[in-house]
Amino acid sequence: MSEPRPPRHPPAGESPVRSTGGSSTSRRSVSTSPAWRTHQPVASGRRPAVLDVLSVQSRLTDRDRTIIDWLDRHGVLTTAQITAAFFTSPITASHRLAKLRTIGVVDRFHHPFPTGGFGPWHWVIGPLGARIAAAGRDTKPPTPRALQARHDKLTDSPTLPHLLGTNQFFIDLYAHTRRHPQTRLVRWWSEHDTARRYNARIHPDGHALWRDHDIVTGVFVEYDRGSEDLWRLVRKLAAYDQIATEGGACYPVLFWLHSARREADLHDEFAHRRPAGPVPVATAVRHPAGPGPAGPVWALVGAPEPRRTLAELPFDHGDPLQLAPNLNDPDLDRELDPIHDQDQ
Repeated sequence: MSEPRPPRHPPAGESPVRSTGGSSTSRRSVSTSPAWRTHQPVASGRRPAVLDVLSVQSRLTDRDRTIIDWLDRHGVLTTAQITAAFFTSPITASHRLAKLRTIGVVDRFHHPFPTGGFGPWHWVIGPLGARIAAAGRDTKPPTPRALQARHDKLTDSPTLPHLLGTNQFFIDLYAHTRRHPQTRLVRWWSEHDTARRYNARIHPDGHALWRDHDIVTGVFVEYDRGSEDLWRLVRKLAAYDQIATEGGACYPVLFWLHSARREADLHDEFAHRRPAGPVPVATAVRHPAGPGPAGPVWALVGAPEPRRTLAELPFDHGDPLQLAPNLNDPDLDRELDPIHDQDQ
């Protein structure tokens, strides 16, 4: 007897679908029902017909290549996040992502709700997408087993909400540039890339270079969900201060917070615990309907009013011969010429 087909999910991938049998919390139903296999990215349901890199090149747009690069670098994005960055409709986004999945460029998973139905689709790099990304960087692609292990770890990671929240910060910046052509997200580095380029001396959740008209500033992002002690957040600044003292980049450290109470408490903590240091620090409270991180939402520690935009925060790109890897990149050199230091 042939295996029953899994229930069809809506194209947009964002609306919950009521499950049709068994308890959603049952371990048995997770392992045996095809409807539950969508949480296994690489081996989910019917395996895509993976093509080779050469044969797929003519099918990929510049937008596709950026999606490939982001998924490979940043791990996971939801349909809503990809839509905000690249599309005008979630249906159009889902149709394109489905085509990319068919050829193995991307893959997806989602988690069941305890009460039935599913959460949003989470998109990850597919086997062919990983090979394309590796070829573009002249690196060795991951083995199928390594890619599977990466996805397995990601799907069940307790830090997945934190990763998605961090990625949302940068998605919001990129989406802002679509409405404001005078702005541009010059660079988006993940926690891993930033730590590597700064010799593991700092570990922000991400790093951005942001252009607004003629100003190009850098920022380090700390995405906070309220689970970490405030004194630990303050202690992180010592490493940034040390790099700036040595002539490296002196970029503002941004704390992207979940509540106004958390923000007020953090400012009090900075006032009582942080010694005077060169690195600027700013905080903001994220709101789904708010202006986003590019807007005038940032309260500078020591001078919280008025709230500032990213381009209005103080910064210094530092000495390019010191720990300022941004200034050693030819693409960035073009962005900064003839601006370089913009000490506000």
